Amino acid sequence: MNNISTTTIDPTAVKINIVSAGILQYGGPSLFILGMIGCILNIIIFFQPSMQKNSCAIYFHANSWANLFSLSWGLLADTLTFFTHNDPATYNDIYCKIRFFMIDFSQYSSRAFLVLACLDRFLLCSTSVRQRQFCRPIIAKKMIVLGLFFCACISIYVLITYRPHQTIRPCMVATEAGFIYESIGIPIFNALLPALSMSILGWLTVKRLKENAKRVGREKIRVDGKDNQLVIMLIAQVVLFLVTNIPFVGLILYLQFTENIPILSKSPDRIAIEALSAIVFATVFPYGFNGWSFFVYTLTAPSFRHEFIMIFPRSCLCKTPHNNDQHARTHTSRIHPTNQNIASINL
Repeated sequence: MNNISTTTIDPTAVKINIVSAGILQYGGPSLFILGMIGCILNIIIFFQPSMQKNSCAIYFHANSWANLFSLSWGLLADTLTFFTHNDPATYNDIYCKIRFFMIDFSQYSSRAFLVLACLDRFLLCSTSVRQRQFCRPIIAKKMIVLGLFFCACISIYVLITYRPHQTIRPCMVATEAGFIYESIGIPIFNALLPALSMSILGWLTVKRLKENAKRVGREKIRVDGKDNQLVIMLIAQVVLFLVTNIPFVGLILYLQFTENIPILSKSPDRIAIEALSAIVFATVFPYGFNGWSFFVYTLTAPSFRHEFIMIFPRSCLCKTPHNNDQHARTHTSRIHPTNQNIASINL
């Protein structure tokens, strides 16, 4: 009698892999489209003259550009690779280096501008006139340039150490020194340091606002309605950052602690869960932080909704033909990765 070898397919692992494939096929493109629309609208709104007079709004404007570049170099490239089954990062050294440098650079810049916005709001609530002098548009623009320079410096290692690969990741660090720097630098600069800075500055800002509300007379710091709403937008953005990036740090730590475990010793369920976690926590959540800011701003700030609504009447008025019909009048009212594909997921 012939020996027939059979393999048992774990139904739970199959279901998890189907979910992973669905996220890659539909979640990535949807997040990219919504995120790009949101970033473009943010850029338009924060570029309005009324917004450009506010230092915090200038940081938000720079953050929106960083988010747009992050989505373009990261999520768009992943989506095109998924549908075309061709990734130039696996064989083109220049594309490999530039793409992942731009991903790191834009991600770091996005976080840096948000930290600067937190610092700006914290100093605005100070009783010191000298500290409040920091909250000026000209200072904000200079700080943005310094932030870009700093983020470029901590990302420059990608241009030196990255090489195309056919396994694990299509493009990754190829030197021991680069691996050590990346293992330490990404968790610190991408998540831990920004999260700690935003949390502390955000808490201190709220504390100062509460203290200011109790002051009377000359001791009271005048903070207008738009500045208060920018603080609310900032706090909401900080919460979004914490929610979307803390799981990424946990994933990195888990992978580092379990990197010596042979894959053959892992159950199908564990392999499927790890793959799903990598997609959600290393791709969807981080890029969600880049793409969801517009919706956070819209939900939390009436002044932002006001500026958003004002975009459309101006556009419509420019396109409305003038005529002498007295009945034809227009009335207007003023009111801030992992590459995987279905083939790599065993269904």
